[in-house]
Amino acid sequence: MINTQQNLRPSIERLGEGIYQELYELAKPYLDTRSNDIHTRIAFTCAKELLKFYPDADQAVVLAAIILHDVGWKMVPESRQLTAFGPKMKDPDLRRVHEVEGVRIASEIMVAADYDFSKREEILLIIEGHDSRDTALSLNDKLLKDADKLWRFTQTSVEIYHQRFLMGLQEYMDWLEGRIENWFFTPEADRLARETLAELQMNLT
Repeated sequence: MINTQQNLRPSIERLGEGIYQELYELAKPYLDTRSNDIHTRIAFTCAKELLKFYPDADQAVVLAAIILHDVGWKMVPESRQLTAFGPKMKDPDLRRVHEVEGVRIASEIMVAADYDFSKREEILLIIEGHDSRDTALSLNDKLLKDADKLWRFTQTSVEIYHQRFLMGLQEYMDWLEGRIENWFFTPEADRLARETLAELQMNLT
């Protein structure tokens, strides 16, 4: 179960000491749109939770990618962002804009942070298709994609997006439930999503 009240409390800014905090600080100017500052912190914690089940995954790739994966939304006008994802998506091509721009910005951030050069190419490949690519390139990519989606099942995300999409709370949670079977690559993410949504159903309705 994803504990949104403690482990994923969105008011907690720090991602830990060292390079991940540095990447986040450099990414911050690009995350002040679409609630991406909150999303990034929560998705980071989701990624750390999933990494516990997969010791063979490369933490340095997964955690850097989750911090940087959505910086490209800054280049998409806010008035058009809600048309590019979610239950009322009308312009999925905009997802490619944020992915392509995200690769450019993430590359610049990793250079500025002097992030491990040997990890950069894989991180950028993951970011380049994290939303538009239906398949996963690797275990690292699977964990990034799953952590990115898991955030949507937290109380914080549900409360933000059911209002933003002008949907009733139950209607939005029903929509999320219908996505679980096809969204996740790992059984652990599937289980966490179902558990967390069931908890929200009890607490919010």
